Amino acid sequence: MQILIMIKNQLKLLFNNRMSIFIMIAAPLLLTWLFSISISNSSKTNVYLADNDKSKASKQLIAMIEKHEDLSVTILAEKDIKNKIDNDDINNGAVIDAGFERSLKNGKALNDVKLIENYDNPDGQNLSITILSEENALQKITADSKNVSNVLKVNNDEISKKLINKVNSDNSISSSYKEINTSQKTEDKTTERLIGFLVMFIWFVVVQGFRTLIEERENNTFNRIKGMPTSYLKYLISKIIATYILGLTVIAAILLVGKYALKASIVNNIFPEASIFAIYLFAVVGIVMIFVPFVKKHQTFTILGSVLMVITGMLGGSFFSMDELTAPKTLQIISGCMPENWGIKALKDVIFNNSPLSLEINSIVILLSIGILGLLVSTILTNINMKAEKSFLK
Repeated sequence: MQILIMIKNQLKLLFNNRMSIFIMIAAPLLLTWLFSISISNSSKTNVYLADNDKSKASKQLIAMIEKHEDLSVTILAEKDIKNKIDNDDINNGAVIDAGFERSLKNGKALNDVKLIENYDNPDGQNLSITILSEENALQKITADSKNVSNVLKVNNDEISKKLINKVNSDNSISSSYKEINTSQKTEDKTTERLIGFLVMFIWFVVVQGFRTLIEERENNTFNRIKGMPTSYLKYLISKIIATYILGLTVIAAILLVGKYALKASIVNNIFPEASIFAIYLFAVVGIVMIFVPFVKKHQTFTILGSVLMVITGMLGGSFFSMDELTAPKTLQIISGCMPENWGIKALKDVIFNNSPLSLEINSIVILLSIGILGLLVSTILTNINMKAEKSFLK
């Protein structure tokens, strides 16, 4: 009962610092959002179009192509597109010839959009398929609106506009340029980033949780705590449990916000995900506790924790996976020693592949071993320090 009261008091102390908790939750989410925007913009395919028809129909076709989120459309003159292709500045472009609207209204075969390229390439093929898909959709809309307007005796343009809006809002019939570009299933990059930054910022959460241990020494309250009727070991255990609960709370908050605000494909395989996060948090708690007996000032502890967070995050794959880089063998070996590396690998497996915990036994054993070893070393060092202080006072 006494230990529960101590844990409750420690939790009150930790959760009173609302600004710190807000930063813990906001930082990984903000970084994920910024990286996602950057990747989204850089991954867009540039499409160069020339509109020689300059009609409502040609403008509508361009607007429909622009609806593809992974395309960036640039309008140029036909001669400028040809010059860019001749100079190898771009691979291809498309030209909407004069007469496009007339052919559309007459229901003729649409041959008024032509692709310009020096040689066959995948981008050109994908662009051709995308344009053809939108042409067919526009031709059907034009024909349907004409029939409806004749029957109902209403304005053809108004019917056409409503049908176009219906097509644009119907996700079931919209095609993605990226889906055409590759049939392979790619992992959700936003989720990848969120996992990476979350496992990295867990270090910051744990450091903030244990900072009060350093402040007690700094403010000369450490000796008074040791003089309490309760053993210092119980007090230390209450600190560790309170910090662990804080970490779990922050993780849960980040995952929920990431799922609904960032649309990350996370919190799907709940039990394995929660288990991996809990075990990883335990490993980080163990590592950080090793440094507690040595550090005398809370500023030093915060700086040390931040440095560890960034270095282990970079080497462990929080920013990018070492498997995706042609990194030297030595660097890959060092990366394999980082807890982030094992945590991220296990989390990717359970999130993207719905892997059961039984297949992640290697990561689980390694992370648990790190946590247990860290706590044992920390306990031994703390006891040595306390005995040394008693001897000094005598």
